[in-house]
Amino acid sequence: MKKVLLVIPEQSYKSNDFVLAAKRLKIPFFIITDSEQVSEKLSDNIIVSDFSKDITQIVLDKLIDITHVLPVDHSSLVYAAKLVDLLNAKGNSIYSVNLAMDKYKSREIFNEITEVKIKNKYVNNMDDVDEFVTKYKFGVLKPTKGTASNRVIKVTNQNKKDTLIKNIIKDCKKNELIIEEFVEGNEYAYEGMLINSELHKFVVFEKPLIYREPYFEESIYLTPSNLDDEVIKEVKLKLHEACKKIGLTNGPIHAEFKIFNNQVFIIEINPRMIGGLCSRCLSFGLFKQSLEELILLAFSTEKFKQIELLSNYVGVLMLPVPKSGKFVSINIDELTDIENVSSVDITVSKNSHLQMPPKGEKYLGFVFSQAESKSLVMDALKTSLKIAAPIIES
Repeated sequence: MKKVLLVIPEQSYKSNDFVLAAKRLKIPFFIITDSEQVSEKLSDNIIVSDFSKDITQIVLDKLIDITHVLPVDHSSLVYAAKLVDLLNAKGNSIYSVNLAMDKYKSREIFNEITEVKIKNKYVNNMDDVDEFVTKYKFGVLKPTKGTASNRVIKVTNQNKKDTLIKNIIKDCKKNELIIEEFVEGNEYAYEGMLINSELHKFVVFEKPLIYREPYFEESIYLTPSNLDDEVIKEVKLKLHEACKKIGLTNGPIHAEFKIFNNQVFIIEINPRMIGGLCSRCLSFGLFKQSLEELILLAFSTEKFKQIELLSNYVGVLMLPVPKSGKFVSINIDELTDIENVSSVDITVSKNSHLQMPPKGEKYLGFVFSQAESKSLVMDALKTSLKIAAPIIES
């Protein structure tokens, strides 16, 4: 009998959603987590193990009947991949996961298969930054194996000597940072599912609101996107080819890309589902089933289920952290009263310390909207951004 192992890291937004999905689908499952707190909240069929240490034979013996291994968040990818190899289970190998997460090496693969080819290099000192920006005018500084927009910053001749950039370099070890050419164009996200190396499309998100330069903090995701079917087919083709070269075979993927001069430019491919609670916008009015259910269904049965829509447009706003400091409050009642806002989820606790970009990894929370037109969803989410008015004390 097939049995799925959910690899759940501490502080994952998605742990409960995946457990509920597995129970609704009646899929036999087991949990491994690195958090005692998580284990107390979820279920009895659970192992607590330190994801930073080697996997012991004792742990492997407890997982002897596992056939599928699914990481539920970014920080469990590597540990899950190790288990895939050791258990000979369905999932992605440690080789493919490490390659996908390596921004320098994966860029070489993207350059092979797309028409938009860019230069990149490792950054170990300020001279590396100065040399690159002098030559290419703009650059994007990012951790080689970073997540989200943490420590990602656009570098120009105007800010290339900023103390912030010096500190980012100082905090990193050799070859932990890269800089690559900045590519213009509208940005999108592709949510897909790999089944035995074949890529299937869940949904394509449009990112209609420009981030605050020089940072790359996410803002609004909206779907359906403004891309036509032919462009989406080309995107799928390029992503499929990239996944094969990387070696990814089974599980969800979240890919970021741009369309530049009518060509596909791949920013990155992550062997996981969309981050944070963003996937919930696919439950709050888009899908008849949650994305977690669709992923588990495809992963365990190897049969992809097409999306069934409930409304014309849906979107999510990731509430930004405007300054570093202690979180005090936010206008949650005002947010929930906005027309076409279907749900608000504030994910930071009162008095918690937050960091703004580029060092911060968290958002204040998520605002979800659904409506019969794109403009109504955008109006609701833009209004939310204006009236959220978070209070953060320095």
